Amino acid sequence: MSEVTIVVDHLRLNYGGPFDANALFKHINVFLFERGFDLKVEKEFEQNTKTGKHMEWLIMPWKRISDYTRHHIKVRILVYDYNKVDAVIDKKKVKIGNGRIVMYLDGYIEYDQEDRWESKPFFQFLRTIYNKFIYKVYTERFEQRLSHDVHHLHHAVEQFLNIYKHYKVVSKIPPFTPPH
Repeated sequence: MSEVTIVVDHLRLNYGGPFDANALFKHINVFLFERGFDLKVEKEFEQNTKTGKHMEWLIMPWKRISDYTRHHIKVRILVYDYNKVDAVIDKKKVKIGNGRIVMYLDGYIEYDQEDRWESKPFFQFLRTIYNKFIYKVYTERFEQRLSHDVHHLHHAVEQFLNIYKHYKVVSKIPPFTPPH
């Protein structure tokens, strides 16, 4: 079994207000694709309730860094009370989703993904020595790159959701009257 190290643990993002869920998911997919990650969808779940839709989206994108190392990012998005509502932006009425989002990001590094060093206890010992002392410069650099990617994804999603903060949710749009 390969060795897995947690680099970023439960980086959290909370948001409540108007947003487009499909555009958010596409934005995350494009971000990961641009950085060379392969996508593995673990869970897509949607449930309709009285208060609105509840959605859960869990993906595990991964990127092979070397023959020995692989990056994993665990993205878990929970959407609560998601309803389509009318909103006003630049004096135009648009249909947009409204709800709450909780997003968790985790970053993992997997060493020896092909289990070459797992056959005997002595090899496991050598692998540990190799990772901690000989290959340390590279492992630290891999951890920094993964941490940067996870925090950059967090920041990109924050920027994406900040666009929707300017939308004003209304149930009925009042007629616009010219200023007096």
